[in-house]
Amino acid sequence: MNAHRASRSVLHAADLSLLERTYLGVLDLGMVTARVAGDPSLRLDRVTAVCMALRQGHDAATLLDGDHVQEQFTGELIAAIFTLDDTGAISTGPPPPDSVISPEDLQTRPVRPATIDFDHHPRILDRYLAHECMEELFRDARVYPFLMGKYQDSGEVWARLYKERPERFL
Repeated sequence: MNAHRASRSVLHAADLSLLERTYLGVLDLGMVTARVAGDPSLRLDRVTAVCMALRQGHDAATLLDGDHVQEQFTGELIAAIFTLDDTGAISTGPPPPDSVISPEDLQTRPVRPATIDFDHHPRILDRYLAHECMEELFRDARVYPFLMGKYQDSGEVWARLYKERPERFL
């Protein structure tokens, strides 16, 4: 076990902010990236913004400026993502190279980027916590229909990609 993970305490969804739980739950859905889908409505920032607005009892478009996420919310979301990275729930840094990993490699975490590209999904390191957050989203009747619609849109893209080149998934 790497030193970073061994030194941190166990996190539960209740330890996270509403925004952190919402983002982590959306990330855990495993949606295809917006870039691959060719559909900006699947961007993690946009899906998270709509889910947050709905969870707070507001209109779905409350945190959007047209097709884009409001700057203030984007800043709050980036801060929440960096907090999740700091706790070890996710990793925004690049994955380790495809090579033999030495014990020293396990002691260090990848350097996180200066900003977040919402067209790239960070790796989830704490799957239990992420799943707990996703289940919380599914239990929210205000969020469920929207989120399942996005999940279905994403599933259709995954199916098309698999049909086009199944060897990508082997």
